[in-house]
Amino acid sequence: AISILKKNKLKHIALSFVNNEKEVIEVRKILGPKTFIISKIETKNAVKNIKKISKYSNALLIDRGDLSREIPIELIPFAQEKILYFSRKNKVSTYIATNLLETMISENQPTRAESHDIYSSLKQGAKGLVLAAETAIGKDPISCVKFLKKCIKAFAKKNNNF
Repeated sequence: AISILKKNKLKHIALSFVNNEKEVIEVRKILGPKTFIISKIETKNAVKNIKKISKYSNALLIDRGDLSREIPIELIPFAQEKILYFSRKNKVSTYIATNLLETMISENQPTRAESHDIYSSLKQGAKGLVLAAETAIGKDPISCVKFLKKCIKAFAKKNNNF
């Protein structure tokens, strides 16, 4: 992946399964200081080392699906809240991925719980939301994007700070 990135002169990378700052530093050495590195928070070690990882990253992405392999699913909301609190406090842009509109892979409408999850993620300080399966294999990817856009607009209108 790094070879392809360099060959095509791309300047953004999402670094999967980061465990510590050394991994980010290594990639930065290879790709140079101008590369925008988004470190994906998918392990317990990443949560534990969030401060050091964020120091060498341009942004963070919480991948709740992969993170739930190491943290019990009932504790994922607490991990997300903790990471986003740190991010707000330290002015680190952080994005949320996984299961935002899971129902819309096969259905036309999201659930109220999914709508609330989007709102809660934005209220906690997420700077962006990442759709994956909903748009990759979903029944109606355009509707997913439109719904997410409506949620973000409603949040921004009600909070005037997004």
